[in-house]
Amino acid sequence: MSIEGGQSSGGSGGLRARSVGLRGDWIASITNVAPTAATTLTMAALIGVSGLASPLALLIAGGAMLCCAVAYHRLNAWQASANAPVQWVARGLSPIIGFAVGILVLMTALTSNIGNITLIGSTVLSLIAPSETSNKPLTWVVATVICLLVVGIAVVGVRVTIRFEGWVVLGEYLIIGVLAVWGLVHEITSHAAGVTHPSWSWFTTSHAPGGSTGLIAGVVIATFLLGGWDSPIYLGDEQQRQRDPGRSVLISITFCTLWVVFLFVCLQGLAPSSAVTANGSNVLPFLAGRLGTSAFSDLVALAVIASFATTIQSQIVDGSRIMFGMSRDRTLPGSLGRVNRRFATPVAGLVVMGVIPVVALVLYLASASLEKTIVYIDSTGGLLFAGYYVVISLYSIWYYRSVLLRDAREFVLGLFLPLVGAGTLVFVVIRSLKGTPGVVLILALVLFLVGIPLALLSKAVTRSPFFSTRRERYVEEAPADAVAVAAPE
Repeated sequence: MSIEGGQSSGGSGGLRARSVGLRGDWIASITNVAPTAATTLTMAALIGVSGLASPLALLIAGGAMLCCAVAYHRLNAWQASANAPVQWVARGLSPIIGFAVGILVLMTALTSNIGNITLIGSTVLSLIAPSETSNKPLTWVVATVICLLVVGIAVVGVRVTIRFEGWVVLGEYLIIGVLAVWGLVHEITSHAAGVTHPSWSWFTTSHAPGGSTGLIAGVVIATFLLGGWDSPIYLGDEQQRQRDPGRSVLISITFCTLWVVFLFVCLQGLAPSSAVTANGSNVLPFLAGRLGTSAFSDLVALAVIASFATTIQSQIVDGSRIMFGMSRDRTLPGSLGRVNRRFATPVAGLVVMGVIPVVALVLYLASASLEKTIVYIDSTGGLLFAGYYVVISLYSIWYYRSVLLRDAREFVLGLFLPLVGAGTLVFVVIRSLKGTPGVVLILALVLFLVGIPLALLSKAVTRSPFFSTRRERYVEEAPADAVAVAAPE
């Protein structure tokens, strides 16, 4: 089966085909979700609003994400490429909106990575040199070295990148797995003060402060925790099989949801919620310290750092592929579409995606006022993730509209599940608006919509044939079980 979008072996200026399989896609996806780092960042906040009902909030958010992933799976079967979402929307709706979707993906990756890199330097120093955590120049140096390291690995090629991420994930999950099992045993057997025994009632609203209100607030946080599972979609040019990215997003969001629920069940009862909240910035090492020695706590901190490092790399790779695909369509500068002859990777795009967060870190450390601005940028990442998933889910419904009522399977997979996923995320975003600073809302709205004027500018400057893409609609040949085709409108 071939892949549309200009896939090549790498020697003719394209990315190296047949470099990634289903296993690699799965690694890319769970690396981008980064359950270890995400749990460390959000556990205190999630328990603060949902209490011991946090596992239920995670299941609801994960279920909504899985429904959205169904839409990605269907669209990927139609078109797989480095800028697949851009092509999906351009061919089925409008090239202007397709370009805007590509910019939205870039903004999401960049805002997420700005948040990651502003944390990783201080996190590393807290482990290896606790007395230097307030040393801003050293924090920048450490974070920059890590960023350069992961960019360098990404330049060597996607196979090496996936292999590196795979080994890191293996070590990370072994450490966190030991922590989780140890924590569960301690919860079940210990009668110490502050330890809560696991209960099936954690999957009800009875343990959520404020009942359903607290649960919904937790779903908001859980949605942001689980974002990033779409990473394999942007490796479309480098696949062994076209169907693998779509299959992997279904597998990965299911795995990540169940894994994070397992972590919360095993760990949230180890300490009172007030203690978890008080150690919110370092919660997993804190909980590890309640179980074992300081050496084990440091080992868990190392797993957290590894999770941060690989998710930084994953976001950089995603952004570079989107830029490569859009440059290939001649809608972005041509330098972003050139690949290294030896490694068949888009070096310019990787460098751009690596440099911007490093520059943002300089601004973050240099000025208290700019630091606040960067925090606002960090906070927009979750909103952009949710908005992007909603756009693609609703677009999938639109593209397959001609067959949605053909039979029960099409109705469920093509309409019901994507609509449930999109509707849940819209509800989550609306409910989060009340507690979100106005500056963050304005910034998120600007970044969400900025692709439209940029598309019009690109069209005027580049005169790319991409903007003349004819709109297609999904039709099927008779009989009903024949292969589906896309027909021009």
